[in-house]
Amino acid sequence: MPSSRRPSKRRRLVRPSTVIGVLVLLGVGLVLLAIPFLKAPGHAQGAKTDLEAARTSLAAGDVASAEASVQSARRHADQVQDAMQGLGGDVWSLVPVVGEPVDDVRHLGNALNHLTTAAEVALATWPSVSGKDATLFGKGSVDMETLDGLVSAVDQVSVNLDAAQLELGEVRDSSLGVGTRLGEARDEATAVVNPLASDARRAKPLTQVLPELFGGEGDRTYLLALLNPSEQRFSGGAPLTVVPMDVKGGSLSMGDAIDTSDPRLFKVGRWTKVEGNPFHNGKLRISTATFAPDWSVSGEELLRGWERRTDQPVDGLVVVDVVALADMLRITGPIEAPAPYGTLDAGNFAQKLIGDYDTYPDNAARKDLNRAIVPVFAERLLAPGDAIDKIDSLRTSAQGRHFALWMRDPDLQSAVAQIGLAGQLSDTANDYVAVFNQNTNASKADYWQKRSVASDVRLAEDGSAKVRMTISVHNDSPPYVQGFPDPRGGTYVTKWNGMTLGVFLPDGAELTAATAAGRSQGTRSFDYYGRPYKLLRLVLPPGETREAVLEYDVPAAAVAPGDGTLTYRLAATPQGMVVPQALDVTVHWPKGYDVGELPQGWTRTGAGVAAYSDPGLVTQPTFSVTGSVAPAAAP
Repeated sequence: MPSSRRPSKRRRLVRPSTVIGVLVLLGVGLVLLAIPFLKAPGHAQGAKTDLEAARTSLAAGDVASAEASVQSARRHADQVQDAMQGLGGDVWSLVPVVGEPVDDVRHLGNALNHLTTAAEVALATWPSVSGKDATLFGKGSVDMETLDGLVSAVDQVSVNLDAAQLELGEVRDSSLGVGTRLGEARDEATAVVNPLASDARRAKPLTQVLPELFGGEGDRTYLLALLNPSEQRFSGGAPLTVVPMDVKGGSLSMGDAIDTSDPRLFKVGRWTKVEGNPFHNGKLRISTATFAPDWSVSGEELLRGWERRTDQPVDGLVVVDVVALADMLRITGPIEAPAPYGTLDAGNFAQKLIGDYDTYPDNAARKDLNRAIVPVFAERLLAPGDAIDKIDSLRTSAQGRHFALWMRDPDLQSAVAQIGLAGQLSDTANDYVAVFNQNTNASKADYWQKRSVASDVRLAEDGSAKVRMTISVHNDSPPYVQGFPDPRGGTYVTKWNGMTLGVFLPDGAELTAATAAGRSQGTRSFDYYGRPYKLLRLVLPPGETREAVLEYDVPAAAVAPGDGTLTYRLAATPQGMVVPQALDVTVHWPKGYDVGELPQGWTRTGAGVAAYSDPGLVTQPTFSVTGSVAPAAAP
């Protein structure tokens, strides 16, 4: 009789040896998969080294070596990408703990790939815009096909650098073991990529409108003005010679250069003032139209004066002074001027043109030389070769306010402003140093002016500050040599220097005291489009020094978030002088504070005291310096 018991199920047990075998096989598989990307760090370092070498070679003008380095960087970058984006990287990214750093390395590899692509694009474009064989500029024209290629290249470079930034932003530094090293690699790469990406973003709007600027989308007429920094306005040197320029399809044609003392232009008259311009009062000459410090205001005033006198409409203004022209000659080589001036080069250009009026046979000879020189800027700029060096020269000159553009087309002007060519005051809401002078005795004595500005800032815990600014001006003119007494004004041979200082103050600043040459000037200030300013008169005999001192309260010189930190913020704007102005700033934090890491150019001079010094301000710097409550002083 069959049994009523059901047969029992046999338990299928996995032997330990089998489990171990599987794990061993899995481990072997992962190790084998890891082999390609174990080499990734070495390839990443190789690509980094290659890109640095390419930059060095390119700066030295060795394009062939730069190309070889970029090609090597591409090979390394591809090795990193092949390793990290392949099957091995996919599998390892799924492994607990290990997966997170694998993702981080992938992001670093992607950033490296984008950076290498940007270098490839830039290098491919380089020969057309730099070097003696460059095709961008040539014989008074711009090659529009080359320009279109440049516009496309800047766009591609900008896109890739932005992508590199995004990839670096995804790299974390919390991964066990390797996180710190990955974080350091991210930070090192970010320090390189961020300024490049920022420069590309600023350049992109301007390059996109360059075809329009150079007449690729319709004819345009500009006025070129040669500025003389030996006779200053708040905007820069006085506009003593002008020339109209027509551009069509990249081709430039220049009209006749005219001295602003020509009867057609020298006549005093009226035109519609730029709205809100406090420096347009009554009748003006073209040579006195540029008193406002911003070229968006002074430039428009000059153009309105030009159109009033000539009935010739213009689309924009290009201003360049003799200091900027001298720097251009450093790149393009000297020029030959009529006797007795001879060869003019970067070293003697400014001195010959505006620093030695005693050698001019007469006033007519000086004006003839000015008219002969002013077209040189456009001719040399648009001569074949060295486009990058010329553009860098203009950017440097613009930083020191020796070169500026004012375009009536809003889109063009917006692009000009973004890249720093607009000649504007800073819009900072915190502390600000901007000291300019306006010549008042119709002399050329500003050539010898040596000016220093010292600002002593004492911060309060709420971010406000009390500031004492000392402006020292020295007239370093040579001995007077004419056969008649120095008239002290009204002539280019006088060695006396009369001026009005314009001190443009921080937002909301309230004057508490002001003196010029020891005399009280009162505490009334004026308004320039929302920014207060103070006017101070000085007259400097030859060899003499005069001082002006201002004391004022600034409501928001620093940011005070209430967390025990106090971040002082400063912006400074230079005037386009022959001898750049010196600037010294000393900042005192409240008692109990001390300063941490300092920007370049700053030093810690005591507990809670930091100082900045620049013997010749030729840029428009901005700074943030943070002080914190010292641990011993913390509650």
